[in-house]
Amino acid sequence: MKKLLLLTGFALLFSCSKDEKIAQNTGKISDSTVVVQDSAASNGTEMPAQINIETFGFPPEVSGCSCYFSKNKEDFQDEKFVYIDDYGNNAYLKIDGKTIKIPMKEGDFDPENFNKIIKNDEFSITINGKKIKEFEEVMMFEGTMTVENKKGEKTVTPIYGECGC
Repeated sequence: MKKLLLLTGFALLFSCSKDEKIAQNTGKISDSTVVVQDSAASNGTEMPAQINIETFGFPPEVSGCSCYFSKNKEDFQDEKFVYIDDYGNNAYLKIDGKTIKIPMKEGDFDPENFNKIIKNDEFSITINGKKIKEFEEVMMFEGTMTVENKKGEKTVTPIYGECGC
Protein backbone atom coordinates (compact mmCIF):
# COMPACT_ATOMS: atom_id res chain seq x y z
CA MET A 1 0.00 0.00 0.00
CA LYS A 2 2.90 2.37 0.80
CA LYS A 3 4.42 1.63 -2.62
CA LEU A 4 1.14 2.55 -4.33
CA LEU A 5 0.98 5.90 -2.49
CA LEU A 6 4.64 6.55 -3.25
CA LEU A 7 4.16 5.82 -6.97
CA THR A 8 1.05 8.02 -7.10
CA GLY A 9 2.96 10.88 -5.45
CA PHE A 10 5.81 10.61 -7.98
CA ALA A 11 3.35 10.52 -10.86
CA LEU A 12 1.67 13.72 -9.65
CA LEU A 13 5.00 15.44 -9.06
CA PHE A 14 6.26 14.73 -12.56
CA SER A 15 2.97 15.56 -14.27
CA CYS A 16 2.86 18.98 -12.58
CA SER A 17 6.38 19.87 -13.66
CA LYS A 18 5.58 18.79 -17.24
CA ASP A 19 2.53 21.14 -17.34
CA GLU A 20 4.72 23.93 -16.00
CA LYS A 21 7.27 23.36 -18.81
CA ILE A 22 4.49 23.40 -21.39
CA ALA A 23 3.19 26.68 -19.97
CA GLN A 24 6.71 28.14 -20.08
CA ASN A 25 7.16 27.04 -23.70
CA THR A 26 3.82 28.56 -24.65
CA GLY A 27 5.01 31.91 -23.27
CA LYS A 28 8.17 31.68 -25.39
CA ILE A 29 6.14 31.11 -28.54
CA SER A 30 4.04 34.23 -28.02
CA ASP A 31 7.20 36.25 -27.26
CA SER A 32 8.77 35.18 -30.54
CA THR A 33 5.56 36.07 -32.37
CA VAL A 34 5.89 39.63 -31.06
CA VAL A 35 9.51 39.76 -32.26
CA VAL A 36 8.45 38.65 -35.73
CA GLN A 37 5.83 41.39 -35.86
CA ASP A 38 8.38 43.97 -34.70
CA SER A 39 10.95 42.91 -37.30
CA ALA A 40 8.32 43.02 -40.07
CA ALA A 41 7.39 46.53 -39.02
CA SER A 42 11.01 47.66 -39.24
CA ASN A 43 11.27 46.38 -42.82
CA GLY A 44 8.85 48.99 -44.16
CA THR A 45 5.72 46.81 -44.12
CA GLU A 46 4.30 48.38 -40.99
CA MET A 47 0.64 49.19 -40.62
CA PRO A 48 -0.15 52.88 -40.16
CA ALA A 49 -0.56 53.87 -36.54
CA GLN A 50 -4.13 53.94 -35.33
CA ILE A 51 -5.88 55.97 -32.69
CA ASN A 52 -7.28 53.92 -29.81
CA ILE A 53 -10.95 54.92 -29.53
CA GLU A 54 -12.46 53.58 -26.29
CA THR A 55 -16.02 53.16 -25.08
CA PHE A 56 -17.49 55.28 -22.27
CA GLY A 57 -20.80 56.24 -20.65
CA PHE A 58 -22.73 59.50 -20.71
CA PRO A 59 -20.74 62.47 -19.41
CA PRO A 60 -22.60 64.35 -16.65
CA GLU A 61 -22.57 67.50 -18.81
CA VAL A 62 -24.85 65.88 -21.42
CA SER A 63 -28.57 65.85 -20.72
CA GLY A 64 -31.60 66.34 -22.89
CA CYS A 65 -31.23 66.29 -26.67
CA SER A 66 -28.14 64.46 -27.83
CA CYS A 67 -26.53 62.10 -30.34
CA TYR A 68 -24.77 58.97 -29.12
CA PHE A 69 -23.11 56.26 -31.14
CA SER A 70 -21.52 52.87 -30.48
CA LYS A 71 -19.49 50.61 -32.76
CA ASN A 72 -22.44 48.22 -33.23
CA LYS A 73 -25.97 47.44 -32.07
CA GLU A 74 -24.80 45.18 -29.20
CA ASP A 75 -22.52 47.87 -27.73
CA PHE A 76 -25.33 50.40 -28.17
CA GLN A 77 -27.71 48.23 -26.16
CA ASP A 78 -24.99 47.81 -23.50
CA GLU A 79 -24.49 51.63 -23.44
CA LYS A 80 -20.85 51.41 -24.57
CA PHE A 81 -20.53 54.60 -26.61
CA VAL A 82 -17.64 55.85 -28.79
CA TYR A 83 -19.17 59.28 -29.51
CA ILE A 84 -21.65 61.52 -27.70
CA ASP A 85 -22.67 65.10 -28.43
CA ASP A 86 -25.22 67.44 -26.90
CA TYR A 87 -26.80 68.61 -30.16
CA GLY A 88 -24.47 71.41 -31.03
CA ASN A 89 -22.36 72.53 -28.08
CA ASN A 90 -19.77 69.81 -27.42
CA ALA A 91 -18.79 66.37 -28.68
CA TYR A 92 -17.15 63.74 -26.46
CA LEU A 93 -14.84 60.83 -27.29
CA LYS A 94 -12.47 58.74 -25.22
CA ILE A 95 -9.04 58.29 -26.77
CA ASP A 96 -6.17 56.44 -25.07
CA GLY A 97 -7.90 56.60 -21.68
CA LYS A 98 -8.56 60.35 -21.87
CA THR A 99 -11.98 61.95 -22.39
CA ILE A 100 -11.78 64.45 -25.25
CA LYS A 101 -14.25 67.35 -25.37
CA ILE A 102 -14.53 69.16 -28.70
CA PRO A 103 -16.58 72.37 -29.08
CA MET A 104 -19.11 72.23 -31.92
CA LYS A 105 -21.00 74.71 -34.08
CA GLU A 106 -24.75 74.53 -33.72
CA GLY A 107 -26.92 73.80 -36.73
CA ASP A 108 -24.83 71.26 -38.66
CA PHE A 109 -27.36 68.44 -38.38
CA ASP A 110 -29.11 67.00 -41.45
CA PRO A 111 -31.63 64.37 -40.30
CA GLU A 112 -31.61 62.43 -43.59
CA ASN A 113 -27.87 62.18 -44.18
CA PHE A 114 -25.95 62.64 -40.98
CA ASN A 115 -22.63 64.20 -42.02
CA LYS A 116 -20.58 66.15 -39.56
CA ILE A 117 -16.98 67.37 -39.30
CA ILE A 118 -15.74 68.69 -35.98
CA LYS A 119 -12.20 69.72 -35.06
CA ASN A 120 -10.06 70.97 -32.25
CA ASP A 121 -6.30 71.64 -32.07
CA GLU A 122 -5.49 67.92 -31.80
CA PHE A 123 -8.24 65.90 -33.56
CA SER A 124 -10.52 65.97 -36.57
CA ILE A 125 -13.68 63.82 -36.45
CA THR A 126 -15.72 63.09 -39.55
CA ILE A 127 -19.06 61.31 -39.19
CA ASN A 128 -20.94 59.98 -42.20
CA GLY A 129 -24.20 58.17 -41.68
CA LYS A 130 -27.72 57.71 -42.82
CA LYS A 131 -31.04 57.44 -41.06
CA ILE A 132 -32.23 53.85 -40.74
CA LYS A 133 -35.29 54.33 -38.48
CA GLU A 134 -37.36 57.16 -37.11
CA PHE A 135 -39.54 57.29 -34.02
CA GLU A 136 -41.44 60.25 -32.57
CA GLU A 137 -38.46 62.29 -31.31
CA VAL A 138 -35.61 59.90 -32.07
CA MET A 139 -33.78 58.96 -35.27
CA MET A 140 -31.53 55.88 -35.57
CA PHE A 141 -28.38 56.13 -37.69
CA GLU A 142 -25.56 53.92 -38.90
CA GLY A 143 -22.39 54.84 -40.73
CA THR A 144 -18.71 55.47 -40.04
CA MET A 145 -16.66 57.76 -37.85
CA THR A 146 -13.14 58.76 -38.87
CA VAL A 147 -10.83 60.17 -36.20
CA GLU A 148 -7.52 61.69 -37.30
CA ASN A 149 -4.88 63.42 -35.21
CA LYS A 150 -2.27 66.03 -36.14
CA LYS A 151 0.39 63.29 -36.55
CA GLY A 152 -1.61 61.81 -39.43
CA GLU A 153 -2.73 58.76 -37.46
CA LYS A 154 -6.24 57.76 -38.46
CA THR A 155 -8.90 55.29 -37.30
CA VAL A 156 -12.17 54.55 -39.07
CA THR A 157 -14.84 52.77 -37.04
CA PRO A 158 -18.42 51.79 -37.82
CA ILE A 159 -21.07 53.57 -35.78
CA TYR A 160 -24.63 52.75 -34.78
CA GLY A 161 -26.79 54.97 -32.62
CA GLU A 162 -29.38 57.65 -32.33
CA CYS A 163 -30.07 61.33 -32.06
CA GLY A 164 -33.07 62.65 -30.23
CA CYS A 165 -34.64 64.33 -27.24
